Amino acid sequence: MSHVLRVALDASALPPRPAGAGVYMRELAAALASRPSLQVSAFAPRPLPGCRHLPVPTGGAPRRLAWQLRSLGPAVTASGAHLLHGLHFYTPRRLPIPRVTTIHDLTFYRIPRRYPLAHRHYYRLIAQTARFAQRIIVPSSAVATDAVRYLHLPAECIRVIPEAPRAGLHAADPARVAALRTALRLEAPYLLCLGTAEPGKRAVDALRALPAIRQRCPGTLLVLAGNPGPLLQPLRREAARLGVAEAVRFLGYIPDADLPALLTGAHALVFPSLFEGFGLPPLEAMACATPVIATDAPAMSEILRGAARLVPLRNPAAIAEEAIRILQDPSWRTELAHRSLQHALAFSWARTAALTEEVYRELVP
Repeated sequence: MSHVLRVALDASALPPRPAGAGVYMRELAAALASRPSLQVSAFAPRPLPGCRHLPVPTGGAPRRLAWQLRSLGPAVTASGAHLLHGLHFYTPRRLPIPRVTTIHDLTFYRIPRRYPLAHRHYYRLIAQTARFAQRIIVPSSAVATDAVRYLHLPAECIRVIPEAPRAGLHAADPARVAALRTALRLEAPYLLCLGTAEPGKRAVDALRALPAIRQRCPGTLLVLAGNPGPLLQPLRREAARLGVAEAVRFLGYIPDADLPALLTGAHALVFPSLFEGFGLPPLEAMACATPVIATDAPAMSEILRGAARLVPLRNPAAIAEEAIRILQDPSWRTELAHRSLQHALAFSWARTAALTEEVYRELVP
């Protein structure tokens, strides 16, 4: 039997409101800490479940990077860890123990306009440090291909390990769904779109599908949720231009406690993103037995094929067609809901953690 492995996690980039990579950090840390063959310490702004907490400076990316460059290496050595796993790209150049890093996506190379110039430079800088890692974990084959293409990383050092819906996420009971719908004024049937802050998420395509949907299914609402950003006002103006402003709800960030009910109550999740490293929101919708309409693009086509309704990029008409069928045909929605739930059940953080430990054991048997 393998000895207990002491692992240090660099989760210093964990945001106050986790989404995407933040969910990965939190869920993977908890799943790793639950494995008896591992002792897990985490450099993080706040404690992570089951992990020994190693505090880090707060105050934004520049301060975090300065700490990583100057202090992370000595702190890892002092922790007594056998291995360091960077959960958000960054890898120290020199360290006397093996290093693993996770690359979530390389959208800042693939779709650079998704990011302001300063953010693009920052992400490219920390992504380039992945060459100092002995193993690179990515959530999909699409990201593995990009890691070779953009960062020139050796394919033999890359391991594809899928993510999973956050622990405990499942369909909410009808009373909870009804209460949330009343509180948010969502009594009418609604379609849900998560992620409004970035151009590449293409929430505008869901918005542009709405007039055709309401023509065939009057009263349907579109709910736009997620961290607010600079696109909020342009989306409001587009809704007004299309004549559907009264049918669009902007909810902002959704707390974890409300997410299951919001997903469960939706007739479908619409996710028209141009590119995803994994596509966690669609998979989380499926865990709540909610049908998904997503773009036929990396990595959604890889992760969701056979369970989601995939549509071409930048195609509001195709979104409308799929949404109308789901809204008008209860038996079809029931079939998609069953297919979605069965698909989501194949993913778990326990499995992700087990596969991640296998990568660790390649370096520290």
